[in-house]
Amino acid sequence: MAFDTGQATKFIEGIDLSGIPRGIVPQGATGAAGAVFDKAKAQAQVVGSGIFSFAEGVTVEVREAISDSALLAQLVANKAVKFEQDPKRWFQEYSKVLQNVGWVVQDLAWNNYAAEGLEVDVHEKIVDVMAAVLGPSAAALAIITATIGALKAMNSSSPWITLFKRESQKARIARFQIGLVDKDADGGVFVVLIGCVIKAQEDITQVLFFKVKKEKASFEGSSAKVSINQPALARLDTKIREKIVDYQDDYLSTILNV
Repeated sequence: MAFDTGQATKFIEGIDLSGIPRGIVPQGATGAAGAVFDKAKAQAQVVGSGIFSFAEGVTVEVREAISDSALLAQLVANKAVKFEQDPKRWFQEYSKVLQNVGWVVQDLAWNNYAAEGLEVDVHEKIVDVMAAVLGPSAAALAIITATIGALKAMNSSSPWITLFKRESQKARIARFQIGLVDKDADGGVFVVLIGCVIKAQEDITQVLFFKVKKEKASFEGSSAKVSINQPALARLDTKIREKIVDYQDDYLSTILNV
């Protein structure tokens, strides 16, 4: 079935974001001087509770549209669901928005990674899952590894970490997304998207680098290789930007070259 851009436009226009918090980033995560999106570079950006990495060759327009639509999906999900009460339903609402604006998202199946061993390092498991989805694409995997390494090297009070922690963690529960945006051999754009939910018996700190012990925490994840309807998303991005422009300073980080 062909994608209905007109119906998608109505969907976007009908979104009401009133009541979503604004003016909550006094540290100026987006105000500091930094890189801009560049097709020739591998880059990364925090989009609320998501970390998106972009491979070389992905156009500036696509990077912006991915960032904008991912932020719109998060804001809608935030308003619909308190993630600390029902994190998987939060992901359902998030996916629903993406599906309506040109992401071809499949239903997510969840795996309990903590059940696989006595201890799981969250960032290492993310790399393992990403490797399984990407297959032999070592270059793409290196971008994710570099992004995680850059985050690990950041001070815990840095704007990037502050923003990500604010959106992904609530005491003993955390949910977040990791995305890699790349091109396939035919020039199409895809996103490897991983969703994660951690529930612990004690407050979670440094969620990406949290060590999950089987008897003290659960760590569930889902992963999918998502295709992007580039023409549709490009046509819709102006409408999406109109919806989220007032929230960018509060939910988007600066752009990092990795």
